Amino acid sequence: MFDELMLAQRSPEFVQSVPQILRAYAPVFLVALVVSLAATPVFAWVARTLGVVDRPSGRKIHRREVPYLGGLAMLLSWLVAVVVGARLHLTALPGMTGPILGIVIGAVVATVVGLLDDLLDLPPLLKLAGQLAAGFILLGVGRVGMGIMVTSLPFGLDVGPQVLRFASISLSLFVVLGMCNAANLMDGLDGLCSGVILIIVSTLMVVSLLLTMTRSDIVYDPTRMIISLALLGAVVGFVPYNFNPASIFMGDAGSMLLGFNAAVLCLLLGERVPTQRFFWAALVVFGLPAFDTLVAMVRRMGAGKNPFRPDAYHLHHQLIRQGLTVRQAVSILYLLAMLFSVVGLLMIWIRLRYSLILLAAIGFNLLLLTTSFGLHKTGGPARLNDESVSRLAGTPDAELSGDGRGDQKQRPTED
Repeated sequence: MFDELMLAQRSPEFVQSVPQILRAYAPVFLVALVVSLAATPVFAWVARTLGVVDRPSGRKIHRREVPYLGGLAMLLSWLVAVVVGARLHLTALPGMTGPILGIVIGAVVATVVGLLDDLLDLPPLLKLAGQLAAGFILLGVGRVGMGIMVTSLPFGLDVGPQVLRFASISLSLFVVLGMCNAANLMDGLDGLCSGVILIIVSTLMVVSLLLTMTRSDIVYDPTRMIISLALLGAVVGFVPYNFNPASIFMGDAGSMLLGFNAAVLCLLLGERVPTQRFFWAALVVFGLPAFDTLVAMVRRMGAGKNPFRPDAYHLHHQLIRQGLTVRQAVSILYLLAMLFSVVGLLMIWIRLRYSLILLAAIGFNLLLLTTSFGLHKTGGPARLNDESVSRLAGTPDAELSGDGRGDQKQRPTED
């Protein structure tokens, strides 16, 4: 089957320019955008009707009821666009829809796990089990990530096929778990998670476009384009309702959907591609959420606490403590996400030695950022104390609302 696909891929009709590719896949983005713009206020109304809202209380920071279920609006728009894209681009030969089927089922499972957490506040281990289930579906049904180490094995290491298979499964599950939880932790201010993921997916879509131009793979090329453009349309349609002051939260359902899709795109860029650079560059593009999550784990374990217990000392919290408004803090983090995206793109073209130097420089600056903001400990320099943070002025720009539950389940005064 794979040889048949590769033979078809080399035929002249598969040669396309950038305008041709964008025109061919434009319906995917447009369908997702239109459905998201229309569905988000509908799901907000449903959430208010059913009482699925985040109410102000001593444990919350915002000062008004805000409906959840924004994640379901994004899921619906993403699903419709993916189906449209699959019908347009993945029916030429038998077997082409296998990977995207596993992606769709896994995304639905991840979103349902997030929704249950929104409604029932699942224990961390049960939440991780649900994420693992989504990862195994991606591997078992879609076969996405099963050969990730074949292409992406660093430094040309030579190991046996069984070791490669085990390493591929382990790495793929780690990527899924890590990115789902990183997106969840990033969901701390209005528009933060959705905007950062929008920047990340936009960059990965550009990389996917480059691979499609070079005819990297007849199955994975359209799959990457469909997934990235469907997610872009869904998020672009959601952001206007989610930006400060938010009229709807994505909840854990939304952050799980976004994190799972980011993981899928990274894994798709690690298989059936010309070089391992694409996968490692994709991981760098996801650098901001990964950095925040890593520091959070270190901080919590260093304090002798459960690494999954929420606190209020993430980078976005520290920016607020420096006296910035929500919109200012979110804008700064958007710029940092763009920086990681630029570095990731550069890694595709520059030599390995220069990539390592660039990564070392980034690591050094992240270390300085960690120490200067005190991200590695509960506390740190602040122009506002913790009590002041929880009682910021009641203007829309000053509300530390949070797009969902994420790490906003605890008051800022708790660590």
